[in-house]
Amino acid sequence: MKLAISIRNVQHVKCFDFSFDLKDKSLLCITGKNGSGKTTLFKAIGNLLNADTFSRTSAARIVSEHSTIRYEIDGEPIAFTYNKKLKALDSRTTLPRSIKEKLSVELPIPHGERFNFFQKISGIDEDLRRQIVLQKYSHPEELISFLKAIYNTSKFDNLVEITVKDVPYYVIPYDGDYYLREDYFSSGEYFLISLYRRIKSGYMAIFIDEIDISLDAAAQVRLVEWLRKFKERYQTKFIFTTHSLAMMRTVSDELFYMEEQPDGTTTIERRSYGFVKSTLFGFNGWEKYILTEDEVLKAFLEHLINQHCIRPFYQFKIIYVGGSKNTTDLMQRNKTEKFLTDEYRNVIVVLDGDQKKTALSKKENVFFIPMESVEKELLARCLAGEFWDTRKLQVLIPDHKRMAAFMRGENGEKGASFKSALYSLLLFIKKNKNTELRRKLSAAKGEPIKERDFSNAGKKLFTHLTRYEYTQQQIFDFLIEKNPEAISSLRRAIDQFLASRHGSDSR
Repeated sequence: MKLAISIRNVQHVKCFDFSFDLKDKSLLCITGKNGSGKTTLFKAIGNLLNADTFSRTSAARIVSEHSTIRYEIDGEPIAFTYNKKLKALDSRTTLPRSIKEKLSVELPIPHGERFNFFQKISGIDEDLRRQIVLQKYSHPEELISFLKAIYNTSKFDNLVEITVKDVPYYVIPYDGDYYLREDYFSSGEYFLISLYRRIKSGYMAIFIDEIDISLDAAAQVRLVEWLRKFKERYQTKFIFTTHSLAMMRTVSDELFYMEEQPDGTTTIERRSYGFVKSTLFGFNGWEKYILTEDEVLKAFLEHLINQHCIRPFYQFKIIYVGGSKNTTDLMQRNKTEKFLTDEYRNVIVVLDGDQKKTALSKKENVFFIPMESVEKELLARCLAGEFWDTRKLQVLIPDHKRMAAFMRGENGEKGASFKSALYSLLLFIKKNKNTELRRKLSAAKGEPIKERDFSNAGKKLFTHLTRYEYTQQQIFDFLIEKNPEAISSLRRAIDQFLASRHGSDSR
């Protein structure tokens, strides 16, 4: 069964054509620079299964009257064109159910199906508890072996499978009828269980965008090894995107590079690992490398070096890797694989300050900015009234009071029982799908803000201010000015690194 797809003028993809054989049970790893169109491709495939994929996951302005997506499955054409009334892509033809049931598409946070599964599993908690008390469960030996191999741990030895309404759920039971549901596992563990559930469902092809997002480098490599086993055992084709060097090296014979050409067309071609490594990360010709965990931190360090450090003697490059663990892993692997530089001391890692509490602080050549993160520091300063308009902040961040309490280390106050009941009722009516109502319910109950909530609010604030109010440079200068001594210490460390000569490598 062959699937061909043609995308015209959707988001930044002007012209793209691609086809592959779904019956060819192989791995297909797609990589490319940010903005090359990888997620647009996966959304387009998802749109074939659910016609509202783009409207649910993207801004309306990414499509226009010039936008089209055309598919061909075993010679049968399906076309999506722009509907002026809906202001979205629409089709008069639907994919036959017999084919739709053979394909699965998983998009990244927060649009993936595994994130929608949270609501479903919380709704059957009583059923799970009853089955555990009655010991009506089985031991999924294959899944246990899979998780044990990926994480090299015995944590999942007692994992059990409980079927409710023909859907398998996974929990770890403990003494006294206590248990840990799969949605309370780590994001990586939960992702792997969700993936396994799809594999067991008998799909012909499974598409996964950003497969590496919640796994460390070692787990990524082991996952590829198991995908090879699963594709043979269940006759499933796996198509996924990644920015992980560890994964790309493991699938070097099945690696495809997606990029925009000078004429505006987008191509996808089989490429070698060496080609992708040098093209994607631009490793050639640099003498020093600074690895960071996110794009905002990368921009902050670029500004700090360009505006506040001594002019570097050596050519350097700052590389955003993604995730603190992945970033330090990349530096560690360079010691033996030497894909950045032959001299390991020519590579350092700079992480957000919130990682200083972890074991990463003990690693050689790992430095930290004197803020938990740029975004969280900005939010804290704004909550303290030191930056931006307080009234605007309160409109943008409705939970500003709880955010301020979190910043001060205070617990939430007991909430209003009437409001709690009201919001609970409204959520029940809306089937628990309203994010704002869930936030109001949490506030009404007096629940404290979590670290993740504070971090997300900081990111929201940074994005808003840099889009409408300030430049990144203005925000960076403000934060540097507010942390003079600590920033000076980081600046001196970077100055020393960029001025020190280690070895003769200058690739």
